[in-house]
Amino acid sequence: MHSLRIVICVLLVQWHVVAAAGCSRPLIVASSPISIFMEIDESNRVSGLVPDFLTEISKTTGCQFVYEVMPRIRALLMFEAGKVDIIAASKIDKRDAVGDYINVISEQTSLILPKDHPDAATPLDALMQGKLQVNVVRGFNLGPEYMALMALLKQKNKLEDVLDTDIIARKMLEKRCDATVGGISAFAKSFERYHLESKLHAVPIAAIPVVNSGFYLSKTSMQEKDRLFLGAELNAKLKAGKFKEIFMKRVKGMNDLYRTLVFENGTKN
Repeated sequence: MHSLRIVICVLLVQWHVVAAAGCSRPLIVASSPISIFMEIDESNRVSGLVPDFLTEISKTTGCQFVYEVMPRIRALLMFEAGKVDIIAASKIDKRDAVGDYINVISEQTSLILPKDHPDAATPLDALMQGKLQVNVVRGFNLGPEYMALMALLKQKNKLEDVLDTDIIARKMLEKRCDATVGGISAFAKSFERYHLESKLHAVPIAAIPVVNSGFYLSKTSMQEKDRLFLGAELNAKLKAGKFKEIFMKRVKGMNDLYRTLVFENGTKN
């Protein structure tokens, strides 16, 4: 029994040494506005669910995270080029080739448009018939079916890509675009900012598979030991429900906007 206690103590000491050691260097997180998941203020300070969650990871691993602010399209290109270590993004084959993916949330892609739009009764028909002027965020890629739809809309001259979700929300408010396509959670912060949350209708697009979104850890820029160490800790915290816990504290009364969201631990909001 005494020997067992010694072994347990040694293992605990070793675990604390590993946790304290953290990653071999500060890790660069590509940062651009993604609804409540990542928010950037006028001074380029980063807040939101992603930094809140990574702060919890820092406490147990000792890993340090540096947030580099950049437009979304540049963030995606920088990650694919191996020039940043971590990005929060949807899961696609192109990114799987250059990074280890860790799932955080899953959500059905929807067509989002005003409830009082003339085509609100048959919005998917209107979309495919080219009756809706659609705006999407530049650089968003929710998989091949999404990209095929974007190509079709572009061919019909019914697509415009813009810098961020705030621009889309403002244009919808001003009736300068009819709709957007994506997961409602990615737009909810902007819709709230422009007081649109009760005025919009989200229609799931069955032809586009459920989109998985999470963290990518670069296979190019990160050392393998750092990537495996951090990946294991991220997975453990996610499966324990830590991300959902942070999410629920932050959104408070906004939960209805996120009703289609499924968290990694298998629970719906």
